[in-house]
Order: sequence, then C-alpha cells, then structure tokens
Amino acid sequence: MMSYSEHANEQAQLEEGIIRTGAITSYGAQSRKEGDASVRAFKQGQQALKGGSHEKTVEERLERIEKALDALFDGLIAQREQIGAGIAVDVAGHTLTAKARSRR
Repeated sequence: MMSYSEHANEQAQLEEGIIRTGAITSYGAQSRKEGDASVRAFKQGQQALKGGSHEKTVEERLERIEKALDALFDGLIAQREQIGAGIAVDVAGHTLTAKARSRR
C-alpha cells in the first residue's frame, strides 16, 4: 500500500508533466504563428516591389518602396517574436525537466 507522501509526490509529478507539456505546446504554437506572420509580411513586401514597373512618377515608385519596407519591418518584428517564443519553449522544457530531476 502506498503512503500519503508517496501518493502526493506521484500526483505532483503527474501535474508537472501536464503543465510542462502544455507550456511547451503553447509556446511552440505561438512560435509557429509568428513565423507564419513573418512569411506573410515578407511576401507582401515582395508583391509591393514586383508590381509597378509601369509607374511613371517618382512619387508612385517611392510609395511602393515605402510599402515594401513597411512589410519588411513587420516581418522582422514577427520573426523576433518567433525567436522569443522558441526560446521560451527551451526554457520551459529545461527548467521543468531540471526541477523534476532534482526531486528524484
């Protein structure tokens, strides 16, 4: 028969495993979402630069370049968010694994 302390320890380990899996999954999904957002922004920038070789005025061309730069910066910001979420996945996994190992 299992003692109360053994039962409580087992339950804590089970809960930690669920929390760890949930945290890692959540940060992983966020990382993917931000990566997809950066790809969308980069493609918008490409489209802004591709279409428009027929413009005659400098103002029209400058406006197109501004749109492309705006999309590029949006993509870079989303990429930075993706990197942050990826690091959070690593930190959550390593921290919770180290905590579980120290209890054993």
